[in-house]
Amino acid sequence: MKRIAVLGAIVVSGLAAVGVTAQGLPGITEIEHVNGQVYKIFGAGGNTVVFVRENDVVLIDTKLPNSGEAILAEVRRVTDKPIGMIINTHSHPDHIGSNNQMKEMAGGNVTVVAQANTARRMMAGGGPFGPSHVDTEFTNSLTLGEGADQIVLHYFGAGHTDGDAFVVFPAARTMMAGDIYAWHMSPLIDPGSGGSMLALPTTLTRALYSVKGVDHVIQGHGGVSTWAEFRSFVQFNRALVAQAEATAQAGGTPEDALAALQRAPSFAIFLDHQLKPGLEYGGTPWSRALINLRVAFQELRGEEPQLIMGIQDPNQHQH
Repeated sequence: MKRIAVLGAIVVSGLAAVGVTAQGLPGITEIEHVNGQVYKIFGAGGNTVVFVRENDVVLIDTKLPNSGEAILAEVRRVTDKPIGMIINTHSHPDHIGSNNQMKEMAGGNVTVVAQANTARRMMAGGGPFGPSHVDTEFTNSLTLGEGADQIVLHYFGAGHTDGDAFVVFPAARTMMAGDIYAWHMSPLIDPGSGGSMLALPTTLTRALYSVKGVDHVIQGHGGVSTWAEFRSFVQFNRALVAQAEATAQAGGTPEDALAALQRAPSFAIFLDHQLKPGLEYGGTPWSRALINLRVAFQELRGEEPQLIMGIQDPNQHQH
């Protein structure tokens, strides 16, 4: 599949070692405390979230292949408890890449959980990465454990892919959003994995109004946001699609729609020309917004939407 080839090109340089790769992907950094028993490990692909339970540790996403030992070394900074479960937010190889390695390191005693659409892709495999087994699937929601150990999984619809899971830790008032919310800018849409720009605002709005009691939102890549920042992100993506529809109806272009969005001061952070720290290999918020307007126009016209990895921002500058 074309999608696998393109995504594989991003991560294949990370297979040999965890560090700054030839593609510019940042290496693993020291584990960070988020809240309660929730921690985050940045780099070498997507964020890995570490949740320390009474008897074991749950990992959410496992980065690029061959990251297992580096992930475990960071976990050992905060606990000696064994890895008991892996939850994957979606099926991209920079989020599931070290699942099999982590299971081997734990002697196979690790339960892998994923949304049903994600699980289907993980077990089918593809490209150089091979299949990744899933033990437990869920369709719309799943509650694991109770009390301080409780995890609540939600699926609200398509966006980045058609299997994006939101992982909530109620005791820590924290949610891992995965790549439907990464870098606090409009997300990458992967149509080959069922992603949809037109569906995204509805999916995000369901998350915004369905999930309660969360103060900290961990991005799929990047940092940790407040609930208010997550709300502003949802509002921007709703406005992006609404503007795409209005502009398309008037016979305009994605560039016309982008110009209209730029006239709203509250959207400035989502249309910034600065590269995000750790995303030096990628584009700016402005370029991602233009990409997603183009994808929205493709969907509105009934065309098969394309995976667009990057557009050059003529005003790009370093952070």
